[in-house]
Amino acid sequence: MPLKILLFTLLMAAQPCLYAGGIDSPYFKGGKLDAFYDRKDNGDFQVNSILWTPIFKGGHGVQVSETGGQDINYFGGFARPLLTRPELGDLILGAQEVLQGDSKQTEVQGEYRLPSGLGFGGGFVDRNLSNQDIKFAKISYRNEWQSIKYIASTQWQSFQGQDAPGGYLALYNKQLMASWGSDGEQWRSTVGYVAPDQGANKLRPAIEMFYVDNTIGKVNGSKDMMVTGSLGFRKGFLGHEARLGRAMGPTGVEFANPLGFLNPNFNRRLTAWEVGDFVNFRFIHKTLPNSIREETLETALYPGQLLGTDSLISALFVGVGITSPNPGQNGVSGLLGYHKRIDNIESSFRVQHDFDRDDTSLFFSLIHWL
Repeated sequence: MPLKILLFTLLMAAQPCLYAGGIDSPYFKGGKLDAFYDRKDNGDFQVNSILWTPIFKGGHGVQVSETGGQDINYFGGFARPLLTRPELGDLILGAQEVLQGDSKQTEVQGEYRLPSGLGFGGGFVDRNLSNQDIKFAKISYRNEWQSIKYIASTQWQSFQGQDAPGGYLALYNKQLMASWGSDGEQWRSTVGYVAPDQGANKLRPAIEMFYVDNTIGKVNGSKDMMVTGSLGFRKGFLGHEARLGRAMGPTGVEFANPLGFLNPNFNRRLTAWEVGDFVNFRFIHKTLPNSIREETLETALYPGQLLGTDSLISALFVGVGITSPNPGQNGVSGLLGYHKRIDNIESSFRVQHDFDRDDTSLFFSLIHWL
C-alpha cells in the first residue's frame, strides 16, 4: 500500500478533532504547531514543521544541501484513534517515509494495547535501494506497582533476512528512571533523574544519560552516548514520558515521543537551550566503526534568570560549544540567543559562531501552543 494512502488513513483517524469545538477539546488541548529553520555551519539547512496533538503527531521536513549533495525530504505521522475511548484500549498507528534522489525508505508500525496493559504490535521498514529491510513483531505489558511504573516487551526482529530475539524493560517513578533493551542490531540504555517540583521559577535539576551500541549486529555501526542536563526542568525532553521514546527503542511505539527506525524524521530533538531554565548542557560522544571519536559539548546559560530578573532579559542566553571531530582537533564556538514563551507563542533564536572554522550557524523556531 503506498505510504500516501497510509498517511491519509492516519489523518482520517484524527478527523474527530475537526469537530471537537476548539482547543478545549481532548483532541487539541496541550498540543502545538511547531516549525524551525536550522542552518548548519557547513552551509546546508533544514526546515521542519510539526503538528503535535493528543490524537495525532506528524509533520514534514526537508534537508537542503548547498554543497552538491542531494536534498532529503521526509514526512510521516502517528495517530491514536481510541484516545477518547479508553475502555476499548489504546491503538497507535504510524507511517513514515524518507526520499533522497531515487532512494525511498518507508516505515509502518503499530500497536494495540488492552485496558489491562497487555499490548501486541509489529511493523516493517522497506528500502528500495538497499537490502537492509526490517520486520518486527512484539508483545508488551505496562502496569504500576505501588509508586513504580514499569514496561516490559519481548520481540522478534528480522534484519536482512536474519532473525533475532529482543526486548526492553523500563522502570520509573516520579524522580528516577532506568531502562535497558536490545533488538539484535543494537542495545540501548537510559538513566534519568528529575528533582521534585518546588514551584515556578525555582531550581529543579534534571539529567539523563542515553547510550546506544550499534556494533552487536550484522552492520557495524557507532557507539553513541548523549548526556543532557538542566537546572530548571519544566517539561518536555527530560521528562519520563518523553524519555520513553528513546528508552524503548525504534520498536517502542511510544506515542508521547514517537520515533521509529528512519532518520531524519519529523520528530525533533529539543535544543540545549530549550530543555530547561537557568543552565542547560548537552554532551554527545560518538565512536565510529573505524575507532575515530566525535565529541560535542553545548551549553546555554540564562544570566537574567540566575539573577532573578523577570523581564525580556531573562529570555537571553549565552553559551560555549566545543567540537572534537578527531582526537586533538578541537573547535570552539560561542552562541547567543533568545528563548521565551509569551501566552501561547513560544519562540527561540540562536546564532553560533565557530571561531576555528570562521563559520556561523543559525537556528530559529516558532511554536504555537493550542
